[in-house]
Amino acid sequence: MKSNIFFIFIFLLISRSLFAQSQDLDKTITVDKRVREYMIHLPPSYNNTSKLPVIFAFHGGGGEYKKTIRYYNLNGLADENGFIVVYPNAINKAWSMSGVSSRVRNADNNVDDVKFISTLLDNLIAEYKADGKHVFCTGISRGGIFSLYLVWQLSDRIKAIAPLCASIPHAISDAYTFNHPTSVLLINGTEDPLINYNGGPGKLNHRNAESETAIMVPTEELVNKIAKLNNCKSTAIITNFPDIDKSDGCTATDYKYSCDSSLVELIKVNNGGHTWPGGVQYLPKILIGKVCRDFNAEEKIFEFFKKLI
Repeated sequence: MKSNIFFIFIFLLISRSLFAQSQDLDKTITVDKRVREYMIHLPPSYNNTSKLPVIFAFHGGGGEYKKTIRYYNLNGLADENGFIVVYPNAINKAWSMSGVSSRVRNADNNVDDVKFISTLLDNLIAEYKADGKHVFCTGISRGGIFSLYLVWQLSDRIKAIAPLCASIPHAISDAYTFNHPTSVLLINGTEDPLINYNGGPGKLNHRNAESETAIMVPTEELVNKIAKLNNCKSTAIITNFPDIDKSDGCTATDYKYSCDSSLVELIKVNNGGHTWPGGVQYLPKILIGKVCRDFNAEEKIFEFFKKLI
């Protein structure tokens, strides 16, 4: 009788693992009397008892959180690797960053998105057993800029970031720092018309107020600054990615820095545009440039974050 009970117990455990499914929960949280939206993706391994690393995936300017799920392709890899992924939603489709141009007319300057993410993280730790020691951020365009901004303003709570098509404004460059070594993977295209690889305002970026700036730091200057903040060696190990798709008009070069206790890496997408490598050509090339098909950004992001677990 006891042996039968044992085999039934083992069968139930195996069945539970075989048929466990991921969950997508559409949620809200109130911060500063504003109802804020977000979606949380829980992998099949989630059980509300074991802590799991969490990735905040920030949409770009003019985007919204639910479309980001399809565009970033993070959920499948999160399921394979046991990550929680959270997709927060900005107000007026633009993350609020003091002094950074958003192209949003009549933006509500009282929105505190840093507080929103910090409060949301507290909730995720309390309600979903998110691992507060392994918090990561990614996003493209303004979502990438917000990742860079957030790791400055909320440095003590973030382990690493992986922004795409992003930089920081010159206006905050001198003050920009981390409170501790913070790993960064930056993926930028050399022919990005919105966030110029070599710095400047970009085609569609402009100020809506005198206090805003759209003059961005050149990509390689930013990476060198981040490497210095992380006590890395001044020169990087350079590797060319295989040119898998010769018809895409793009190649990619990897720059990895040797650092004391963090990882700093730049993937330079030669001839790449304001796009997610391996993703969709969501707007015509004449507007945003080319999509590189030689690698998938989401795979590089997970490869990077997993090294820090």
